[in-house]
Amino acid sequence: MKTCFNSIIFLICLIPLGYGQFPSSPNDITNVSDGYTGHEDALINDIIKLEFDKKNTKITFEFVSEETTGTIEGLDYKISFNPEDTDNAHFKGTALVNTLDTGNFLRDGHLMWEKFFHKKKYPKIAFESKEVVHFGDNKYKVIGNLTIKGITKEVIINFTLDITKNLLGKTTIYTSDYGVNIHDEREKNKLHIVFDFPILD
Repeated sequence: MKTCFNSIIFLICLIPLGYGQFPSSPNDITNVSDGYTGHEDALINDIIKLEFDKKNTKITFEFVSEETTGTIEGLDYKISFNPEDTDNAHFKGTALVNTLDTGNFLRDGHLMWEKFFHKKKYPKIAFESKEVVHFGDNKYKVIGNLTIKGITKEVIINFTLDITKNLLGKTTIYTSDYGVNIHDEREKNKLHIVFDFPILD
């Protein structure tokens, strides 16, 4: 009798620790505690998203047929990027058309005209990702919509990640696809673009 009584006392003492809790039904196991505080934290992905140096971010381009290079500034962007979790990555940003700089003041002024970028009506160039795909060692494809002069088209930006330095992206577009007809022939409107996002320590 004494042994039985001690066993009952032992079981009662275990209840506050969670060992005496049982599901209300065979299919309900959510209320069962394993007795370890903070156990759920072990399921959280603890890799921190990369932070980028907006002040030193650069976008450069080359207008191939004219062998002309340049930059665009006035960048406002937000990147949510964890190299180990590309399913939840997102790229979104804009650049100001009036910051286009090809090193020629007169040419830059002409590019602002209605015939070309039409700065007054379309002051910003915008991009927003739809999908980010990891396809090799430190290589990623960012697929999204690029909007220039009110025209939106899908583009793919190929990024290479140097985890200690930067996220470097490259893509090619044709300005005539966006209503910016520098030349009549589409091939002569080819533009290579490079995105350089420095990584903060």
